[in-house]
Amino acid sequence: MKKTLSECPVCSGSLVVSRYTCHHCQTEISGKFELPGPQWQLDQELMNFLKVFIFAEGNIKQSEKLLNCSYPKIKNLLKKTKVALGFEEKSVQNENSVISRLEKGEIDVDEALAQLKAKD
Repeated sequence: MKKTLSECPVCSGSLVVSRYTCHHCQTEISGKFELPGPQWQLDQELMNFLKVFIFAEGNIKQSEKLLNCSYPKIKNLLKKTKVALGFEEKSVQNENSVISRLEKGEIDVDEALAQLKAKD
C-alpha cells in the first residue's frame, strides 16, 4: 500500500480523504474526512527535522551536526514542531493576540510586555 499523501503533488494544497474501503467486505464510505493525527500537519522541513531529532535520540548537539546547522536553528525547528503537533498552540495564540492588539493600538508597549511576561 502506498504512503498517504498530506499535500497535493501539483499545487501543494492540503488533501482530504474522500473514500474509505474495507479490504475484507468491500464496503465503501464516501465523504470528506480529515487525515488522522497531528503528524499530518508537519511540512517536509519539520518532518525531516523530527526524523533526525529522533535518530539523534533528542541530542541537540548531534542534531546540529547531522543537519549542519546552529543551535538556535535546532531550537527554532523544535519549537515549530511542537506548535505544529499542538503542544504550544495556546501560548503562541496568546502571544499573537497580544501582538495583534499592540499593533492595533488597543494596548501600549508596557501593557503588552506585562501580559507576555505574565503568560510565562
